Amino acid sequence: MSPSLEGRIDIHLTRTGEAVTNVAIRSSRPHLAQKLMAGRGQEEVADLAGLIFSLCGKAQRVAAQAACEAACGLTPGRDVLRQREHTVLVERAQEHAWRLLLSWPEQAGRSPDMSSLLVLRQTAAEPARFADALDGLLGTTLLGEPTAQWSNRNLAGFDAWRHQSATLIAKLFADLGEGPDIGMSRAPLLPALAHLDSALAADLAQQALDDAAYCTAPRWLGKPAETGAPARVSDHPMLAGWIAQRGRGAGARLLARLLELAELPQRLRADPGQSDGAAVVRSWALADNVGMAGVETSRGLLIHVVRLRDGRVADYRIIAPTEWNFHPSGPLAQALAGLEAGPGLETRARLVSQSLDPCVSFGVELSDA
Repeated sequence: MSPSLEGRIDIHLTRTGEAVTNVAIRSSRPHLAQKLMAGRGQEEVADLAGLIFSLCGKAQRVAAQAACEAACGLTPGRDVLRQREHTVLVERAQEHAWRLLLSWPEQAGRSPDMSSLLVLRQTAAEPARFADALDGLLGTTLLGEPTAQWSNRNLAGFDAWRHQSATLIAKLFADLGEGPDIGMSRAPLLPALAHLDSALAADLAQQALDDAAYCTAPRWLGKPAETGAPARVSDHPMLAGWIAQRGRGAGARLLARLLELAELPQRLRADPGQSDGAAVVRSWALADNVGMAGVETSRGLLIHVVRLRDGRVADYRIIAPTEWNFHPSGPLAQALAGLEAGPGLETRARLVSQSLDPCVSFGVELSDA
C-alpha cells in the first residue's frame, strides 16, 4: 500500500496459547507541522490547519488561531470565543454520532444509520437548528426516550435501558454483557482542558518545542495517558458507576461519547453569558512570541504550540489525541494486552481500537508465537 499524507496505524498482536503476549503499534502518520507551517503568517497557518486535516479540521483551525493569538498577546472577544466553542462542539457531535451510528454498528455486523447522520450534516452550519436536529435524533434513534430522562439515570437505570434494547445503540451496549469491560486501560486520564494546570501545560509545550519527537509519543508526568470523552464526563453517575464496577474499557469510552452527545444540545442553546468557552478552547501566552492552545475534540485534547519571529512561524508543534491514545506503550497497548486470545480476538481488538478512535485508518494483524 502506498503511503498517504494521513498515514495509518498498524496493530500487531502476538498470542501464545490463550494469552496475548505482545502488542506492537506502529504509526506511519507524518508529523509535518514544522515543515508546513514554518515561515507562514498567522492567517495562513489557520487556513492551512483547517485544510490539511480531513478529520477535526475545524478544531485544528481554531487551535491554530488561538495559539497564534496567544503568541501575540491577543485576547479575542466573547463573541469570537462563543463562535469557536460552537464550531468545535458541532464538529464533536458529528464525530460522536458517526462513531455511534456508523462505525460501531459496522463493527458489530449491523446496518449503519446514514440517514440520521445526513440530517446532522445538513444543519451543521446553524448551531440552533443543529441542536434541534440532534435533540430529535437523541430522543428517537439513539435513546428512545427524552434526553433529560435518560441523562438522569444511574448505572442501574442505564443497565435497565440497555437490556430493554429499544434502540440499536441500546442493543449494542447490551451485547457488551455484564462482566468486566473489554479492553481496559491502566493509563491515567489526561486532565480535561478545563482542569489543565497552567504550569504543567507550559511544561508540556516546552517539551514539544525542545524535541519534536515528543509529539509522536507524548507523556504526561512521565507516563503515557489516555485522552477523550471519559476525562470530560468522568463525574457522571452512569460513567462513574460503570468504571467502578466494570473498569475503563471500550464500553466506558462508548458510554462517555453517548453521555457527552446527550448534553450537547443544551450546551449549544446556552445563553452566551453562561460560558467563556474555556472547557472547549483554551490558550496560554507562555513567553514572548510563544503561544499554546488546547481544543477538546471528539477524540480528546488537541494541542498546538507556536513560536513566532517577526510575525511569522519559527517553530510549530501539534500533539493530536491519537498520539496519546495510540502511544506504543499507552492506553491501546495496555487494553489489547489484557484481551483473551480465544476465538473472536480480532473482532474484540478492532472494537477496542475503534473505541479510542484513531484519526486515520488502522489495521489489526494476529500471529502465533
